[in-house]
Amino acid sequence: MSINLFEQLAAPRNKIQPIIDRYQYILSIVATFLFFSNLPDYLFTAPIIPVVPLIWIGLFAILSIPFIKKAANLPKPLLIWMIFYIFISALSLMTVSSDEISFTDFRAKVLSVLFIVLMYAIFQQKSISHVKYTILAVVLMSVGNNIIELLNPRIFSELNVGRPAGFYIDPNQTGCALMLGMLLSITIIKKPYRWMLVLVAGIGIMSTFSRAAIMGWVICTIMLIVGRVLGDNRQKIIVPAAILIFFLISINPLTTLTEYFKGDTTGANWDIVNRLEEFQNPSLSEDSAVARQTVAAGAWLSFGNHPFWGNGLASTRKWSVADVSTHNQYLYFMADHGIIGVIFLPGAIFAVIYHNRGEQRTILLCFAVFVSLWGLFSHEVLAERYTLSSFALLAAMNTNQKWYLKYANRNFQMAPPLSKVPLLLPPARNNKIVYQKRD
Repeated sequence: MSINLFEQLAAPRNKIQPIIDRYQYILSIVATFLFFSNLPDYLFTAPIIPVVPLIWIGLFAILSIPFIKKAANLPKPLLIWMIFYIFISALSLMTVSSDEISFTDFRAKVLSVLFIVLMYAIFQQKSISHVKYTILAVVLMSVGNNIIELLNPRIFSELNVGRPAGFYIDPNQTGCALMLGMLLSITIIKKPYRWMLVLVAGIGIMSTFSRAAIMGWVICTIMLIVGRVLGDNRQKIIVPAAILIFFLISINPLTTLTEYFKGDTTGANWDIVNRLEEFQNPSLSEDSAVARQTVAAGAWLSFGNHPFWGNGLASTRKWSVADVSTHNQYLYFMADHGIIGVIFLPGAIFAVIYHNRGEQRTILLCFAVFVSLWGLFSHEVLAERYTLSSFALLAAMNTNQKWYLKYANRNFQMAPPLSKVPLLLPPARNNKIVYQKRD
């Protein structure tokens, strides 16, 4: 008995599917807004709502149960990376270091992997465009928060002392989130207006005075212009950009800004003043730069002592070099796991951009370049919620079309191609399919 596939695909939708779709849209929008904006961590740290962020994740894990089967459709490269990441971490925990701090670090790694799977399941199906619009809203909100905090220091939290950070508490995290949000949401805007998003995001990033974020924004903006993502005519973008750069260099706004923030008698903008003075005179030794050099040297020394097996999980969180870890994701893993640790972050990036047809190639390349660069300045790349959400979104975009073909046969109305209609022949010749052009 033969069955016409296109009759199956054209079958009416069941009554439950629209409800499930709307539920998933709402769930994806709320989850994206909360975790990409870092709101649960901010509300707990401020403190405003005494709810541990892990409880928020557990709540969304329960709410996403109807979609959890879609996690089986994870891209194979990402699945392989997850298994390898957890396996090496577990091996290090059992053989090298197994104290309480190491176990806490291992649990954080497992939670990061599970969070990617959770967000991947929520992002599936047709909710990706809604997710991108939500990320765009988070970017605009975060830029507004930075400007407000620049004019009113400590308005969000007493912990946000020195530079604007908004809900992210740390200004460097704010810069990273704005960059990722810009890259992930730019395609929902028409080409002639994309430069406006780049400019707005740039203003928000500049207000953080984060060296890595500003560098990443400049590099990615150039790549977007060259790749014609901001417009088909490069001259329309390059010429105004060159004029703007010349204008900024000629008037030297750094001096004006330095004098303005020095006039603050409360000292709330002390970190901004330090950064502006460093930008004007790179030879100055700013406290943050000195601290980064110290921990980097300590991490290299730690790696040199055990280059093959490493020093065990969270080794740089237990050292006496400084009160903080490496500020470098590559050195962080190399100190813990030896030479094999250097591939963890590049492996994660490769896993979500490999054969990814859900996003433009230039944007994927910008994502890879920026996250790779950011790994040189932060050891929390594979721990922050907004970064993990970005990995999950790219993975969902990579397999979204495959999911439709696998699960949606009877739930979505699909018409046969306009050019050809398959005809099933009588049983004597049913081993062939003849195509007849549609009139």
